Amino acid sequence: MDRVTILEEKLVPYGKLVLLGAGRLGVRVFERLVMTHRGGFSKITVFDGGTIEENDYYHILKGALPKENKASFLKRRFLTPDTRYKEIEAFPFDFSESNIDCLEDASVVVSTIAGGDTIPLVATVGKFCIEKGIPFITTNGVFGFGDEEVGTFISLASVERGPALFLKEYDFPASSPLTAFIGTGILIKDGLPISPIILDRVADAIAIQVLKFHQRRKCGRSY
Repeated sequence: MDRVTILEEKLVPYGKLVLLGAGRLGVRVFERLVMTHRGGFSKITVFDGGTIEENDYYHILKGALPKENKASFLKRRFLTPDTRYKEIEAFPFDFSESNIDCLEDASVVVSTIAGGDTIPLVATVGKFCIEKGIPFITTNGVFGFGDEEVGTFISLASVERGPALFLKEYDFPASSPLTAFIGTGILIKDGLPISPIILDRVADAIAIQVLKFHQRRKCGRSY
């Protein structure tokens, strides 16, 4: 066996990603990570209780059917017959605190759910992950025309603006290096649209940080 073949065999998918939300941003994050080659995750678990509506253009372009559950669609569309390479687990309901134990064996947890009503849940999930030593990534605003800066902030203490700051009201640990907050930092009250350009750029940034966290975990490096 030649050296390149030996090295290739070491770069196989491993670990479990848990993705909370398969909406306009979540589907983009999922797509980037499920297609990661020479590494990445061997299992991706998706939670989403939403169904495909007429304005879910990205899902429809990928082959989603009207009223189909978003999490189930991702499994139907991307799961291959050989699940030894990539396994996709779909839960067709929204994540809640009652499902928190499903995160126990996760390598990385990503939340793409957003909005004022979801802040308490995001805080609960993030604090659980920190306690268990699991890297946690969530959004910090996805509004923008497309040319806005998309920031990646490690720890809540480094965030200067954006919806992530509302987590402080829930005693979210400020200095944990296990957490990342990614987005434009723009709030809904600022009146900007959510362009597909911004969604793609935020998804890119989230996928990059997921893989960085995952690699550190694999190599046993501290955060």
